[in-house]
Amino acid sequence: PLIIGSSGKQAARWTGYKTMSSHLTDDKGNLTMINRSFAGACGGFTEAVFAVTPIETLKTRVTDDMRRGTKNYTGSLDAFMKILKNEGPSGLYRGVVPTIAKQSTNQAIRFPTQFYFMQLACGDDKEKMANPIYNGLAGAVAGGVSVLATMPQDTIKTRMQGEQAKELYKGTMDCAMQIMKNEGPMFFYAGTWPRMIRVSLDVGITFLIFPLLSKYM
Repeated sequence: PLIIGSSGKQAARWTGYKTMSSHLTDDKGNLTMINRSFAGACGGFTEAVFAVTPIETLKTRVTDDMRRGTKNYTGSLDAFMKILKNEGPSGLYRGVVPTIAKQSTNQAIRFPTQFYFMQLACGDDKEKMANPIYNGLAGAVAGGVSVLATMPQDTIKTRMQGEQAKELYKGTMDCAMQIMKNEGPMFFYAGTWPRMIRVSLDVGITFLIFPLLSKYM
C-alpha cells in the first residue's frame, strides 16, 4: 500500500504541475516564480484530491485502530471496504479541506524554492542544472522549508482523519479551534523535526529521480 500510495501521489503531483506549467511558460519557455508557485499549487491540489486524502485517511484509520486496540480493521484493504460500505465515498475524503490546503501550500513552496536554490548553486550552468544530485539537494532544502509552513495544516488533517473525528469535531475550523483552546498553539508544531527529516529525504529523492525519468518519457 505504501509503494502504491507514493506512486499515486507522485503521478498526480507531477501531472498537475507539468500540465499547468506548460500553459504558463512564456514564448522562450521560461516560467516566472509566481507562475511556478501557482503550477505547484495546482499539482498539490491534484495529488490531494486524487491520492493523498483517501490514502492518508486509510493510513490514519488503521493506525488509530491499532493504537486503541479496537480491532475494527484487519488491514488497509479491509478498512477501505468497510469505510465505503458504512460511510460511502465521503468517508475516504474526511479532512479533504486541510489536505488540499496543506498539499497546495507544500507544492506552491517546494517548486519555486527548489528552483531558487538550484539557481543559487548552479548559476547559469545548464549541465549542473540538469545534474540529479544538485536537483536532489535543492529539493531536500525545499522540503524542509515547506514543512515549517504546513505543520498546522498537517496536524489538523491528521486529527480530522482519525477514527473518532466524526464524533469529536464539527468540521475543519472546529478542529483547529479545539486544538488551539485545549492544547495551545505550539501543539500545531508537535513532531516538526521528525517530519522535516522524512519530508526532506522524500522531496530530495523525488527531485533527484525526476530528471532521470524525464529523459525517457
